[in-house]
Amino acid sequence: MKRRQRESIAKYLYDVSKITLTVTVLGNIASKERFQLLVLIWGFLAAFTIFLAAYLIEGTITEE
Repeated sequence: MKRRQRESIAKYLYDVSKITLTVTVLGNIASKERFQLLVLIWGFLAAFTIFLAAYLIEGTITEE
């Protein structure tokens, strides 16, 4: 992959991570059901995993 493609993928994954975290937290707060801690934990783990992938991809980009 080219440098620009890696940058784009990293930015996309950062955005997906933010959306995952936001949907998990707000969805849990806005739910009429009771608060589900397990869903919140899985959301944080998913967001962190996606963030880590973006971080690692971004780390492979060398400055030219």
